[in-house]
Amino acid sequence: MMIRIIIIALLFITGNVCALAQLVDKTPAAVPSAPEVYNTEPYEDPLVSGINRDQSRATSYSFTSVADALSKSREQSGRFLSLNGDWDFSFALKPGDEPADFYKQKVSGWKKIPVPSNWEMQGYDKPIYKSAVYPFRPVNPPFVPKDYNGVGCYQRSFTVPANWKDKNITLHFGGVSSAYKVWVNGKFLGYAEDSFLPSEFNITPYLQEGENIVSVWVIRWSDGSFLEDQDQWRLSGIHREVYLMAEPKLRIADFFYQTKLDKNYEDAILSIRPRLENLTGKEVPGFVVKAQLYDADNKTVLKDALTITADAIINEIHPRLDRVKFGLLETTITRPKKWSTEEPNLYTLVLSLEDSTGNIWEAKSCKLGFRSVEFRKSNSKLLINGKETYLYGVNRPDHHPEKGKALSREDILQDVKTIKQFNFNCIRLSHYPSDPYLLDLCDQFGIMVIDEANHETHGLGGKLDHDPRWTAAYIERVSRMAHRDKNHPSIIMWSLGNEAGSGPNHAAMAGWIKDFDITRPLHYEPAMGSPKEEGYINPSDPRYLKANDHSHRIQNPKDQNYIDVISRMYPALYTAPLLVNQQNGDNRPIFFCEYAHAMGNSAGNLKDFWDQWRSLPRVIGGCIWEYKDQGLTKHDAATGKSYYAYGGDFGERYFDNFTIKGIVAADGRPKAAMYECKRIFQPVQCEWADAAKGLVKVNNLSPVKNVAAYQALLLIREGGAVVSTHSLPAISLAPGDSTIIDVKKYYPRFKKDKEYHADIVFQTKENTSWADKGFVIGSNQLALTHLVQQDLVKNTVQFTENSSSFMAQAKGVSVVIDKSSGALSSYQKNGEQLVAQPLLPHFTRPQTDNDRRGWKTQRVLKQWYENKPVLQSVKPSVVNGLSGILSTYTLISDSAKVEVFYAVDKDGTVKVNYILEADPGLPNLPKIGMQGGINNNFTQVTYFGKGPLENYIDRNYGFDAGLYQSSLEAFMEPYVVPQENGNRTDVRWMSLQQPKGKSGLMIIADSLLSMSAWPYTEKNITEAKHTYKLKNEGFITLNIDLKQMGVGGNDSWSEVAAPLEQYQVKPGKYSYSFYIRAIKD
Repeated sequence: MMIRIIIIALLFITGNVCALAQLVDKTPAAVPSAPEVYNTEPYEDPLVSGINRDQSRATSYSFTSVADALSKSREQSGRFLSLNGDWDFSFALKPGDEPADFYKQKVSGWKKIPVPSNWEMQGYDKPIYKSAVYPFRPVNPPFVPKDYNGVGCYQRSFTVPANWKDKNITLHFGGVSSAYKVWVNGKFLGYAEDSFLPSEFNITPYLQEGENIVSVWVIRWSDGSFLEDQDQWRLSGIHREVYLMAEPKLRIADFFYQTKLDKNYEDAILSIRPRLENLTGKEVPGFVVKAQLYDADNKTVLKDALTITADAIINEIHPRLDRVKFGLLETTITRPKKWSTEEPNLYTLVLSLEDSTGNIWEAKSCKLGFRSVEFRKSNSKLLINGKETYLYGVNRPDHHPEKGKALSREDILQDVKTIKQFNFNCIRLSHYPSDPYLLDLCDQFGIMVIDEANHETHGLGGKLDHDPRWTAAYIERVSRMAHRDKNHPSIIMWSLGNEAGSGPNHAAMAGWIKDFDITRPLHYEPAMGSPKEEGYINPSDPRYLKANDHSHRIQNPKDQNYIDVISRMYPALYTAPLLVNQQNGDNRPIFFCEYAHAMGNSAGNLKDFWDQWRSLPRVIGGCIWEYKDQGLTKHDAATGKSYYAYGGDFGERYFDNFTIKGIVAADGRPKAAMYECKRIFQPVQCEWADAAKGLVKVNNLSPVKNVAAYQALLLIREGGAVVSTHSLPAISLAPGDSTIIDVKKYYPRFKKDKEYHADIVFQTKENTSWADKGFVIGSNQLALTHLVQQDLVKNTVQFTENSSSFMAQAKGVSVVIDKSSGALSSYQKNGEQLVAQPLLPHFTRPQTDNDRRGWKTQRVLKQWYENKPVLQSVKPSVVNGLSGILSTYTLISDSAKVEVFYAVDKDGTVKVNYILEADPGLPNLPKIGMQGGINNNFTQVTYFGKGPLENYIDRNYGFDAGLYQSSLEAFMEPYVVPQENGNRTDVRWMSLQQPKGKSGLMIIADSLLSMSAWPYTEKNITEAKHTYKLKNEGFITLNIDLKQMGVGGNDSWSEVAAPLEQYQVKPGKYSYSFYIRAIKD
């Protein structure tokens, strides 16, 4: 994540403090440790990131036959044993306090902890959220705190299946945070770091007959933690799966395949490089490795399996000059089905190891996809198999509100399926490799992946990048990731990490990965600046941009040549043109690895971004920050109410409260921004070609699919409700093309007092792995008629006057305008009070995170926040032939004036006319409208406007005008940090009434308005820091607005957080009107 400047108490000493500072927040460097006799623990030695662990390898499982490898799960292999479950556990807050030598015997009396899990989520120690700058002090790499640094001791027993005799047994840890030692049967097995990659250990010589005991010692912070300063909850323990796998002692240890399509993207060369490992202790003549490819129906693709002797693999000669050929097994595949985001065709590659008699010792498999990744020479656009493809991406860390980072496969499936269903086609693994099951799903669903090394030194910047003691650790972060994930077709780009500075260690990482895998481009956003180039500006130069100014960050003068894309964070709308038009001779593609910082009510102007990016050369897309709110479930001690906690809620000493930034809630519920994205990213877009003639232009934005692959429907809405549905003939439209269709014949006979819309909907025709048949992949709404003008007050009744108010009565309705406020203060129907708080002109909203933390509306728009309307007069008046009461207000030293006119019809309907005149010299307005309170029982909301979820003027493209109904609770968006929420745009009318259709109140607009309602006051929402602090005030706050500014959110820490200019509300003259009508019982 971007650099947040969080000022921690500075140590003021004589001299230049900044000169001593090593952290990006200007915390001074720690006092170095004095030399001692060598007695270094591996967790404080940057030269040691693993002891006795096996080489990293592709995720694959051992089977006894080709048939099993092709069709059975790992659990059915007979060679897999899960060690997940309850383990014995003991916890200490610092090293040295844990049970000594616990691994020497079987423990008893310890508590149990589930594996996988994070121990903080099980009640041991506390979660700590930090966006950057490490959760401990001092920061003195490679040394870690000794006074507070939790240690967890784990132990469990297992019995090796009898049929595993004479097999090689591997102990696999999927992920442990942050460093750990392992013993088997009291003997030291090994040590490992890297919290988000697996480590495997050969335990064969450690095993004994019957019960075996594995013991694990885990420390919360190690020297590896200095490379893991990501924006996340800092959690500890064995948080990914643990299992045993049996393999023959001559095994297929690993394999790597590559596919190369020809220039016409038709045929492909398949190259395979197996790695054998002989653990028998003797020669093994006569063995062969065979490779066969199977299609989706498990039918063989190759007439004869590819074959190579084991001896040829083991004794391969590497040339002294040049490099060894990649493919030990190689063939040409004629016209394979290719893998893409829309048609993720997969084959199964099976490798088998046979002895001289034809017996199969082992078979392993993986999914294989034929696809190419390149950039068009003319405009640098991304091409997948030669087809222009945009990265509709999102950043996804691991998170669960109860489990922390210990996600189950079901949790991962929910995330990935939701991402696919909302038309995202790319996930950036931020900022560490995910569980390989996520990659399996991305292969299957058709989601491109940017696989990112578990590497971020945010708090230290690039300090360690220049320290050769850390070079091997840096390289291992990317090399072990690549070795594990190399066979996934979904991975289209490698990334060296995030916000870890730049220097020779990163150059070493890049050199390794680019030589290891020549088929994928390389990403690393901080690879900025080339000191050898003329015009380079160094970071100490006053002209150098501030660290958190991302939107103006062009190349300096060129990004490092070892990366293949120009990557930037948090652009404004001017950023992409700045980069594209920079005259530095660099034509590399441009990618926004993080954009639209979705903190709270945010993610505005997404359509503006994509309209621009699609129109520019070189821009290939971006990834929204971030997928999920990183809230953790907690309960208020006083009330027992559950809420989502964020940084600082657990009594942490070092924390940030920058936690909640998701486009889905912590439980995975999609928020409004997801629906905006779904429509922007949908493969088919429709718009009017000629509205009068009923001609619709259909645009196929898909890189692969013909529109005929979808079922097209036409829905006709009358007054927001669907009144007819029509199946449209198949639309045969190739990718990138457009056509015109005629829909006029489906029109009903239009009624004069009704408004009509047509929704064109595209559904899937078949079941897929991620959605059922009939799933809506995209839709657009087109207006068939104009807005119906309302004129509901024609015959007004006269107001009577007393000392405190004006009153009008009609048909059981009583309306009171209070003289002291000029407001509608009472509206009764048959004696029932419908209005609970006066209706007054209103110009503010509860600040969003972006308002408060970003562009700081409390300062920029200060005059509107600090001044309330002052009543100047309230008197009878006639306006446009209607008699009523006119209330006049001024504010901001008379530089703004509001007139509100009330008239009451004989049927009890109230008309409200509103006129604002604001001096052009005033700041922009948060909104223009009125706010009041209504009966607390009116908790059923029905409206005709854009929905069903909240929407704002810069985030309503994904929502259609329709007739929607919900409870008031469901109508709102329960932001973790309470803020402006629940607005609906283009509202024609809205009713709030008692459930089951009883009495209530209806607001009817004569133009398109914005409306919202809350059971809380604006003051309560503004002041509450958590949802459990929201209090029902005994009435419902109702907002009836002409217009509210957008939510913005290009970032959440600068003026770039503001809504775009076109989505702000400029001072001037505005007017609108609406009607208030009682709903009968």
